[in-house]
Amino acid sequence: MRHTVAPFAPSLSAILCTFNRAELLSRALDSILGQTLERSDFEVIVIDDGSSDDTRKVVESFERRLSLRYAYQANAGLASAKNHGIYCSRARHLLFLDDDDICSPTLFEEHLKTHAQYPDNHFAVLGYTGLDPTLAQNPLLRYITEVGCHLFSYPNLKDGDMLDYICFWGGRSSCKRKFLIEHGVFNPVFRFGCEDIELGYRLSKHNFKVVYNARAVNTMVRDISFDGFCARLIRQGQSQYVFSQLHPDVEVQNWAEVVGAEEEWQETKTVYEAVVRSARELNRVANLKLELGLELDDTTKKLLYRAYADAFRACKLKGINQGLFLGKRCKEKEPSHPMGSSSNSNRKS
Repeated sequence: MRHTVAPFAPSLSAILCTFNRAELLSRALDSILGQTLERSDFEVIVIDDGSSDDTRKVVESFERRLSLRYAYQANAGLASAKNHGIYCSRARHLLFLDDDDICSPTLFEEHLKTHAQYPDNHFAVLGYTGLDPTLAQNPLLRYITEVGCHLFSYPNLKDGDMLDYICFWGGRSSCKRKFLIEHGVFNPVFRFGCEDIELGYRLSKHNFKVVYNARAVNTMVRDISFDGFCARLIRQGQSQYVFSQLHPDVEVQNWAEVVGAEEEWQETKTVYEAVVRSARELNRVANLKLELGLELDDTTKKLLYRAYADAFRACKLKGINQGLFLGKRCKEKEPSHPMGSSSNSNRKS
């Protein structure tokens, strides 16, 4: 397929990776129609990571209304899809979006404003993601975004803060394309989780910084079930183990929570099912109370939040140790070399 080169490039490429979320994708693209930034100044790149639903039809319905590029790939995971988007992009600034978020009208403009204040290539921008009003009272979502901060950690941030790579959060951050091309893109080994922080860590060796703009707002509109979030944390734990194996630095080991994780899991695994079951039941009761118009008293919240904390820690430990187990299996399957062979003599102990 022949590609024609546009006479000029837009200022911003919004990269949106998706997998079997056609309905949510439609809402996300619809919100982009309302951007205050001139249409000629941005492009939207949708990377379809192997969807089997109506994703392509949704994209086609927006092609005449947006400067939109669509690319399909066999399912390869989030990091691979983001890289695909990077190489399809034309703009100097790249904004990574999630398919379950709605963009505020000034989102694109606010990201570019901050980039204009910090024009050097090593500066990125973090925006703010809030909860849709229909989800804001959900005790689970409130806990993971504002209390336990498993999903976001905004309570600890102030507008204008200069942050490090740990705050290069996928789906709400933008950066300069040239910086990624020169110093590294996402590692495709990460199908889900850690792909953003691991890239940020590598970029930090080149003075990578993240500026927080609380006015660059998008809104999460997808509900997450208790079991769904537990499954997410297990996958996150697996990715954290991989991250720890790629980079032996102490700061990575601490962030990935792998230090002592094997021993902690040995103590936890015998009660794992009971811990998760207890938190699931408390979550059900809390939601039932809210459906009946009853408020959650402080004692109920305290018990619920403690149950969440214990269950989510147990799920993360399970994932880390699954990664550890798979890592050991892979090492056991590595072919051995006779003593004195060139491949063996060059291997570090």
